[in-house]
Amino acid sequence: MLLHYWEKRSLTPDNWRPEMAAMGITAKPVIEAVEKIIAQEGEAIVSSYLFRAPSGDAGSIVVCHHLGRGAISFGDNTRWGHWDENYETLTLDDTGEKFNFEGRPVYEGDEGSCSLGNF
Repeated sequence: MLLHYWEKRSLTPDNWRPEMAAMGITAKPVIEAVEKIIAQEGEAIVSSYLFRAPSGDAGSIVVCHHLGRGAISFGDNTRWGHWDENYETLTLDDTGEKFNFEGRPVYEGDEGSCSLGNF
């Protein structure tokens, strides 16, 4: 179940720390990656989706849009993958598993979630 989301926030050297905190981004590998992107590019366009898995565990997906990359985190476990802007799905690098922005698995032939902006 999707709890909170922040879409396409512009993070800059001046605002990234408080913005990421306000977006609920706490996974250290994600924070470090976004910090590196901002240092190199001067900006990162980031979305954050906080959800509860069916097991009740808190999770998040953080997307860096201009790189087409994202990370899904459950507690201390963070996994990286490719973010598909059209289908709003994250395909994990290590396993090929797909997740929608609500943290739900997307199976073969499933088109992913409908966009939050396209109801």
